[in-house]
Amino acid sequence: MTGKQRLSGVTSINRLPESWINKIFDRFHGRFGNAFAAKWQTGHINKDGVDEGIVNAKKVWSEDLAGYTPEEITRGLQTRYDFPPSVDQFMKACRPSLDYERAFVTAVEQMRRRQDAKDVWENPAIYWAAVKLGGDLNNYPYQSIKSRWHKALDNAVQDIRNGKLPDEVPQKRVELPAPGKTTIPPEEVERRFAKVHEILDGKIING
Repeated sequence: MTGKQRLSGVTSINRLPESWINKIFDRFHGRFGNAFAAKWQTGHINKDGVDEGIVNAKKVWSEDLAGYTPEEITRGLQTRYDFPPSVDQFMKACRPSLDYERAFVTAVEQMRRRQDAKDVWENPAIYWAAVKLGGDLNNYPYQSIKSRWHKALDNAVQDIRNGKLPDEVPQKRVELPAPGKTTIPPEEVERRFAKVHEILDGKIING
């Protein structure tokens, strides 16, 4: 399984589909062997020949993982675990806690690199939060706009999760100036900023 196609059947309604819970359990069984299944087994076998503890565990996982995106589930599956994870541990791996200050430093650095199309973003939410703050990102130290940054980043994470923002960073293209020109025309600058803000305002999702 690779990329977004890994979990194309995931739904955010009520619970994760049974087929994907089975794949998650199969993946961990393949990694940890019977040690993973043993966490849930009770020894009571139902009429279908399945341990009731496994059935109940899968039900809990499917309900707790409702609303998680394919990318988040994939992140959780790619995480390296020392021991078979519980559903809570898996959920934390799917949605790791944000280090806001580190994300701020990353945003400042990558927005600078973006001028030369050399930016690399570990999380698209950091990019969209940086766009939201605009020039203030470079004009104020972290402590001065800490609360604004936290809000912008939290909102970006949620908007990506809800499909209101793209889960990818738009590609930056380096454009060579025409002979005799060293700046981008003001109207072009306005057009580019308008497009970004249309995305942020939820007017467009792609394009």
